[in-house]
Amino acid sequence: MRSFSRVSLVAVASAALIGSLALPASAADTTATVEVPVGSLSISAPVGADLATITPGSSASATLTGVEVIDTRAGEAGWAAQVVLSDFVGATPSNVIPATAAVYTPAVAVPTGTVTVDGTTQSDLSTPKTVQAATAVTGNNTATWDANLSVTAPADALADVYTATLTHSVL
Repeated sequence: MRSFSRVSLVAVASAALIGSLALPASAADTTATVEVPVGSLSISAPVGADLATITPGSSASATLTGVEVIDTRAGEAGWAAQVVLSDFVGATPSNVIPATAAVYTPAVAVPTGTVTVDGTTQSDLSTPKTVQAATAVTGNNTATWDANLSVTAPADALADVYTATLTHSVL
């Protein structure tokens, strides 16, 4: 009787195993897709910077808070944040402090996502200069930093209120 019970138990277990491995009478596959869309690359920066009062032959500076690059391209391409500065022009247009007398010093960027960001101090801002560069990018990322903008007035600068435009761009 014992051997009959063992044989019965083995037979039932084998039938259950075979039944669970049986192929369905019919099968239909469904292909599921999901898209990770390509986003954009953008930069934002403070609207204004007050370098305060400056005397001929001396320097003045302002802190730019919260410059930010947002990269939602979901790729592996790096990016470069650049700055260019127009000349400081007085209310009297012949009064000029040249952009060549300016320096942009970025603080260490705070990144999110998978990205390495390295900053570089740049002088002579009359032509576009890279101030932050992103490498080792994977997917979406951001980087935020503060910067110091300083300018040295020529020794022969005339009394006036001077205005310039600092343009941040990212490519």
